[in-house]
Amino acid sequence: MKKNFKLSLIMFLILILAAGCGVANKPEGKNFAVVTDHYDRQVVLSSAPQRIVSLSPSNTEIAFALGLGDKIVGVTDYCNYPEEALKISKVGGFSTPNMEAVLALQPDLVLVSDKHKEQVTKLEEMNIPVLALIPESMDEVFEAMTMVGKATGKGQEANSFIFDMKNRLITIESRVGIIPEQDRVRVYYEVSSDPLMSAGSASIINEVISLAGGKNIFSDVAEKYPKISQEVLIERDPQFILYPGSHGTEGFDPNSIKSRTMWDKISAVKENKLVNINADTISRPGPRLIEAVEKLAAVFYPEMFKKVN
Repeated sequence: MKKNFKLSLIMFLILILAAGCGVANKPEGKNFAVVTDHYDRQVVLSSAPQRIVSLSPSNTEIAFALGLGDKIVGVTDYCNYPEEALKISKVGGFSTPNMEAVLALQPDLVLVSDKHKEQVTKLEEMNIPVLALIPESMDEVFEAMTMVGKATGKGQEANSFIFDMKNRLITIESRVGIIPEQDRVRVYYEVSSDPLMSAGSASIINEVISLAGGKNIFSDVAEKYPKISQEVLIERDPQFILYPGSHGTEGFDPNSIKSRTMWDKISAVKENKLVNINADTISRPGPRLIEAVEKLAAVFYPEMFKKVN
């Protein structure tokens, strides 16, 4: 199921989506829905879920985006968006959910990620429907939305949301697409300052930067979040430095970036192009990725996007 996002196919896909937007979910025989998830498992639901537990922040955001907020009865400690998610019963950490707490909520659908293989087995043994969502690209975020929509009777809402996201991406591509590869701005995303880490080609951050018309200076590294050397970073001379507003307990201060030894040689530091971005919007594979793309496109090419955002 893994594939890269191809903007050249967006218009065709949008036409297909538009044609199907008015079609509601149809029962699969005697079942409400049968969905193939990102583990290639067939998940059978006999009725529309009324009690949903989400074991990852991105799954929670997807569920809320599709209008399922009133059906969500449990989330992790890290599910912090939207604000309503903060009021929902907590079932533990992202990678360490408390299964007793999950089962006590009597879910009829559990949304999991790639961190929950053990939990999937346990839930399957108890005949509780569990849907594995493991999006690693924009296309797979769309797939995840489609899966949740089908499993919950929100197929039309999923189609509409995807339609809107793709239209917004087309708007960005119509402008940045004319920029030759050699003229695209060089971008460094700082995942961590100690040790120094960035985003490689396997990360969704790399795709967001690319969709916004930037050129990730570590896109040649296959690892998702590689450790990097200061010497290579300075040599590649990014024109923009992106730093997350928060990342775990570690803070990122633009003044501390400017004061680093030898960093005054970097174009981004010389020109004060240090950009704070919400870490969740750019690294969490969910509906807010489009916000990150739009923000970065407007930052990279302000003259092109005066009317965007």
